[in-house]
Amino acid sequence: MKKNFNIQAKVWRWPGDGGWHFVNLNKKVSKQIRDVYTRGFVKVSASIGRTSWDASLLPNKRDASYLLCVKKLVRQKEGIFDGDMVKIKFKIK
Repeated sequence: MKKNFNIQAKVWRWPGDGGWHFVNLNKKVSKQIRDVYTRGFVKVSASIGRTSWDASLLPNKRDASYLLCVKKLVRQKEGIFDGDMVKIKFKIK
């Protein structure tokens, strides 16, 4: 099972209160992960630029993919806004 991934994705803001920002993992990467981790959240270590954080991939049943939350601190340190394309490295723990 592959544990290290490099993706490029567009940051989007969850509608509603809270200001949560996410990226969608593409279906190919999501399938590789789902084939091994069949249920629930998947713990990862992620990084954008020089900033790293711990997170969980959230299953998105709507399109059979995973979502990764991009924390506010990460967005601030890396100058990331809603609609930006970002390169993310993550490792499954």
